[in-house]
Amino acid sequence: MSAREPKMDEAIQQITSIHGIVLSKDDPVMILHTLNERLIQDSTTAQQDLLDNFKGEIELIVSELSMAAKNHSDRVLNSTIETSKTEIARVMEEQSNIIIERWKADLNAGFHEASKTMATSRQTAILNIIASFITSISAVIILYVFLTM
Repeated sequence: MSAREPKMDEAIQQITSIHGIVLSKDDPVMILHTLNERLIQDSTTAQQDLLDNFKGEIELIVSELSMAAKNHSDRVLNSTIETSKTEIARVMEEQSNIIIERWKADLNAGFHEASKTMATSRQTAILNIIASFITSISAVIILYVFLTM
């Protein structure tokens, strides 16, 4: 007994109960039943093949889209990294210039203060030399006065 025989017996019983006609397995109408089952089976196989092909195409498309999305995200990420590097370099350059300007200002202020101190020291030294010269002249005059008396 093949797998089709219980289905065929079931179909014969259904036709008998619904239509009141008794059919045998060799009845020409049963050929249509067998042919219909064969067409359904072939259709099922063809649909499964189409479904498998469609599934393969969908998987290929998803894979391609995934690669495209990955490439796009890599390009966006690289662009963002380059932009960040440029911005970091700009900020570092700007901050370096600010620091250098502050150092220059501090050095100039220090040099100005040292210059003022040196000028004051020079004036004091000149006054000391003049005072020493006056003191020396006074000492010479006093010595001359004592010697001539």
